[in-house]
Amino acid sequence: MASKSNVTTVGLDGGYLRLCHPDEEKSFEVVAGRAMRVDVGQRSVAFVRTVDPNSHERVRGVLAAFGQHDSSMEVFTDGEIQLRQWQLSTLPRARHILDWYHLRRRVEKLNAVVHGRPTASQLRTADHDWLSGLAGGLKWRLWHGRAQEATRRLAVMLYVLGKSTVCRKPAARQIRKLTLELLGYLRNNSDSLPNYGRRYRAGRRISSAFVESAVNQLIDKRMSKSQQMRWDPRSAHLLLQMRVGVVDGQLREDFARWYPAFPSNDSTLSLSA
Repeated sequence: MASKSNVTTVGLDGGYLRLCHPDEEKSFEVVAGRAMRVDVGQRSVAFVRTVDPNSHERVRGVLAAFGQHDSSMEVFTDGEIQLRQWQLSTLPRARHILDWYHLRRRVEKLNAVVHGRPTASQLRTADHDWLSGLAGGLKWRLWHGRAQEATRRLAVMLYVLGKSTVCRKPAARQIRKLTLELLGYLRNNSDSLPNYGRRYRAGRRISSAFVESAVNQLIDKRMSKSQQMRWDPRSAHLLLQMRVGVVDGQLREDFARWYPAFPSNDSTLSLSA
């Protein structure tokens, strides 16, 4: 296994901007990402997938600075299907790891409903205890890399929820919906569920939190959270390329490459990201 200092870590996440055309869809997706390696540094990337036909090449160009094949990379996402498909077509040999935070939130949401007071009041004690025992062990098994055991428990939960004494209860319908969603989520990302506990104890990354900061810098800080502006997809895409240059400190080099006569400037200027 390669040491963590030699592994290029790539994180991808999606964000949404409000569309400037009120008669069309209310928002459109922006993909933002960050690549990092201890001995190299970090680089950012962002684009609007619907208007950028070169998004695959854009990401590969950023990763070229790290001088590694995608087989030596770990890619973190939240497991969203379209983002996973895009990742598989762009970096097919990279190891994909499902972000622990998003997985944990889904499990905890299911547990909150199963162990909630409405469920306890609507179901027979034996049925509720059965569901509680099954749901209560999910997070532990996923943390310790026992995803198959977790999916088996979810399948048994669906069996319990199908019983005639259970299935007609409102709480049971809600639990069934959450169980099906979590089961589908695990199956769609079955190749991306490591032993999180072992990685954590070894000091290896288990979360895509570093991507959240990239999204905040590239999208939310100026384009979404603070300003609540409406955007045209192409204009947003072009501005994002400038934002990437500013955040990575590459904007002056880009201008010097595009325009050889661009004047040099040794003075420093503090820019807000």
